[in-house]
Amino acid sequence: LQTQPATRHTQITLWSEIILAYFMHHKLYRLELSESLNSELFDNKGIKRRLKLGTLQCIIDTMVKEGTAEWDSQSKKNAAIIYWRKPEEWATLINNWVFNSGMTNSILTIYEIAHGDITEGLEFHGLDQTILLKSLDILVKRGLAQLFQGTSTEDMG
Repeated sequence: LQTQPATRHTQITLWSEIILAYFMHHKLYRLELSESLNSELFDNKGIKRRLKLGTLQCIIDTMVKEGTAEWDSQSKKNAAIIYWRKPEEWATLINNWVFNSGMTNSILTIYEIAHGDITEGLEFHGLDQTILLKSLDILVKRGLAQLFQGTSTEDMG
């Protein structure tokens, strides 16, 4: 991490943008910090430089404050969910799709929304289950959806 506050802020901002762009491009949602330090994202073998774990934790802390990430476990800070699109945005996309496809008042399972043939090619196809559930909870709070319990999370409707 840079020691000068303004430079550190710029450094963290740029890293946050890179992480969000990388995760969006690859449709990734979870960052395992220790494992990822050896990835192409954080380890530049050409110049023999790698991001340190503490630096990455500081970057994710800032992203959490900005709402673009969430720690999986606050006590350990070893994994995070990356919101390259916030749950509110996913909720809007899902709601628009339901409305535009004429499926209002239909029951769909979590699996159908995230992995079904009907969502193939849509932005939220393959969406991380945790993010999907947060997005659906937002739609429930808005009065636009209801959740029905199933035998497992994927069986929820």
